[in-house]
Amino acid sequence: MVPFTSSRKNSETSFPAGYPSINKLNLTVENVDDEFSTPITHHTEKNKQRRMKIYSVSDRYRKFGIKDSLSCWEDSKFLGSFEENCNFIKKYPIGDSMPYLQELGLAGDFVDFTNPKIPVVVTAASSNHFLAVQALMQNLHSVVFPKYNNLKFIFYDIGLNENEKDMVKKHCRCEFRSFPFEKYPEHVKILKGYTFKPLLTQTVLNEYGFVMWMDASIRLRTGKLDSLFNTAIKDGVKIIEGDLGVGYRTDPATFKFLREDPCFFTDKNETQTGFFLIYRTRFTIETIMRPWVSCSLTSGCMYFPGSQNRINCVNPNELGTCHRFDQSVMSIILWRLYHADIGRVYIPGAFFEVHRSQTARYFEYLEKKNKV
Repeated sequence: MVPFTSSRKNSETSFPAGYPSINKLNLTVENVDDEFSTPITHHTEKNKQRRMKIYSVSDRYRKFGIKDSLSCWEDSKFLGSFEENCNFIKKYPIGDSMPYLQELGLAGDFVDFTNPKIPVVVTAASSNHFLAVQALMQNLHSVVFPKYNNLKFIFYDIGLNENEKDMVKKHCRCEFRSFPFEKYPEHVKILKGYTFKPLLTQTVLNEYGFVMWMDASIRLRTGKLDSLFNTAIKDGVKIIEGDLGVGYRTDPATFKFLREDPCFFTDKNETQTGFFLIYRTRFTIETIMRPWVSCSLTSGCMYFPGSQNRINCVNPNELGTCHRFDQSVMSIILWRLYHADIGRVYIPGAFFEVHRSQTARYFEYLEKKNKV
């Protein structure tokens, strides 16, 4: 892959309505003569004054001809204008996803409609997160619902038993849906592949135009969310910042499929898809949701056989030590789009906390309360 190079200054372009202004993004356009490698290979040294950095790699890299280490230029970076990077993402392979894209609103010309100013809250759970998702619902009911009386909340069942389903329907104050695994490729049924999340997000986004996804571990610290909603509408996406490089937590197969070079992502902190907002515009559909969903539908991109066993990051000093599925792909997309200005899409910590081990027997509490 040869990264984008351009000598043009940032300027307004003739992008369709719904794309952010390039001037507002303040992206740096650089003119660099060095030629970089194709993905998953060593860089070709053309300028001996530039320094290389050697990264240890996991055994997964051996499949791509790299045994023990990967050499990267220390100043490996994204280049090119915002327009060029948008177009680069649009050329990501779509794999086996085409039969599904039409129904999901991701094929053909973009059709605009009026989106709400308040997002639809969406979450999902199987039996192993039944107590955790009750803690999320307790948080929503006590912190957010009093502020937004007309807030729509959709819960997706991805593996509850019948009793758990009945309890959610009775107490969630939500629209209960069962995720239609039978409609999608077989690998989507593997919950630890997390390919269901882009699919159900796009399903709701196509219906309502504005989605706030929350994992069972997310707790909102305040019900005053207007400023968060407004910036999500303005920028199109808001998401949590992670704490380890995308290159370390992404399998080389994903980089190879997307034709991205892992050297560009070694020092880029991942974004975390446990909590994000997405607003439906031409920009978010064409450059975020379409590639994210396409990758989720194609075995070998977001998920590949055995990848569900690579979720634990056993050696944080090796590239590709683990794989984060939907999170890895979203991180690649957003870093490609925003690079130096990715901070504009981060959700401020004042709005939320993450409690992965916190659970609650909220439904039992409500049952007892209703009997009094």
